[in-house]
Amino acid sequence: MKRLTAIGALLTITTFGLTRSATADLFTGFYDFGGTQYTDDFTDLRRGPNINSDGVHDVNGTEHSALNFTGRAGTGVDTWLTKWTPGGSPGVFNGRCGTSVFANLLIHPFNNRKGVGLVALLNDAQPGDRGIALIVNDSGNNDVLQLVTINPFTGAQTRLGTVQIGAAIQEDAWYLFFMDVEVDLRFDGDKLVVEAQLFNLLDPTDPNSDIDQELAHIRGTAPLDAIAGLQDHGQVGIVGSASSAVVNSSVTNWVAQQGFEGPCEE
Repeated sequence: MKRLTAIGALLTITTFGLTRSATADLFTGFYDFGGTQYTDDFTDLRRGPNINSDGVHDVNGTEHSALNFTGRAGTGVDTWLTKWTPGGSPGVFNGRCGTSVFANLLIHPFNNRKGVGLVALLNDAQPGDRGIALIVNDSGNNDVLQLVTINPFTGAQTRLGTVQIGAAIQEDAWYLFFMDVEVDLRFDGDKLVVEAQLFNLLDPTDPNSDIDQELAHIRGTAPLDAIAGLQDHGQVGIVGSASSAVVNSSVTNWVAQQGFEGPCEE
């Protein structure tokens, strides 16, 4: 069993069988960030000049099309944040129906803590709004998965939980990352359920390679009303994070869907 160290004992992480349906009520489509995919369907919220895709290169220079997060964070944590806005319009997902976000991730050579991750339940209309993100952090021999809320205006991160994964993350290697988020309606109050899996690949230089093995499999729950600024609906996106480091990370094959088992009802 894996446990998530959580502020206020909000979250407990355990191994859990993750199942997904191929059908979905809302589907973003597949983004390898070739051509004008990024400029057409995404909007920068934080450090936009450092979030770019030229349609050809990742930060490792292996000529896979990818979205690249570059730039340095000073003392403390800084956040790079973008959201899916198809054709320039917000794409809002109903968390009660379940939201899944998938991507291949790559982190360039280690220097202090830096990483990249997936975002859901993101709102950015009011000052108190937040989103939730699960970030894969490369920290040398102390790599971690961090579940945080993000302030889209300031980039501030509030940590909800941390899972230690040792030295699992190799630099300049592609990984496959899944995150499921669901707001479960219960008589004693809505519960946020977050579940994720991280895999390495048979060919770490190719994001389209087959899965090799599972590196982490986690599940966490928390009362939704205990997490400031989080709502039961929101947008999906991608986040970069660094602390006294150059972020240098890439994302490709990104996709999100609403509805774990087909069309969902409000």
